[in-house]
Amino acid sequence: MKIRLIDIEDTRNPVVNQILGELDRKKNEAASTGNEELANDCWRELEALKVNIKYIEAFEKIKSKRYRDAWIDLERCEIDVNSIKINSDSGFFIASRCHFIEKQVPKWQSLYPYCLFISPGFKVGYYTCRICNHRIRPRSRCSHIKGKIYNGELCVHEAHDVEMLEISLVRNPVQKYSVAHNDETLDFSLINYLSDFLDNAFENWEAHWTRMSFPMERFSRVDPGSDCPCKSGKKFEECCINEKEISIPHVDFEFFKKIPDEKTRVRFPY
Repeated sequence: MKIRLIDIEDTRNPVVNQILGELDRKKNEAASTGNEELANDCWRELEALKVNIKYIEAFEKIKSKRYRDAWIDLERCEIDVNSIKINSDSGFFIASRCHFIEKQVPKWQSLYPYCLFISPGFKVGYYTCRICNHRIRPRSRCSHIKGKIYNGELCVHEAHDVEMLEISLVRNPVQKYSVAHNDETLDFSLINYLSDFLDNAFENWEAHWTRMSFPMERFSRVDPGSDCPCKSGKKFEECCINEKEISIPHVDFEFFKKIPDEKTRVRFPY
């Protein structure tokens, strides 16, 4: 059955939940009868549909300025799309729009001002395989490969006897959801600007990171003790305050549709 799945209203169509339920039922039935090929096919269809829904929900949250919630959904999409990619051929990966989502998620993430994350450190007693419950040891492993699907179930290694050891602040976290910032202090103007041009989650766009120079008089409202607009990490009074012009980071957005001329002007952030 083919359904329209473009915007948030589509995800609320009762037919979508019916399809999710039917795929899950078929997967479990196939797994119980030993039809591994069908169980795995149902897993792929089910997970691809879920990740499409999650990506649409992330876009809707961005449009409604719920940036933290959208960030968490985008990370979930990133993880789930990778699992689908590992367990499917390129034809399915493209046709299911997972390839599109895989390309777009990092671009959305790159526009976020988040740069500091909480990273917990754990001591794990042992791991077991979710498929066969085998206790994983360096010289005693089961035949199942972590990240692959078996009879409609994803193989993961489950941790046991977990002990918290430390919490660190990092810039490149394993889990991106653990943002250490207060959103009220951050600038989401790039994401807000972009989302205003997009009508749905599946419109294509590109972001080109460059720099642009502006005359000093444009920065008259910048306090000398503030961070320099050039993003050198120095204070304005210690950096570019005596220059004739300042080169600042700039993003050129490329859209694959006609944009009204009045909306294409450069937006100056100061």
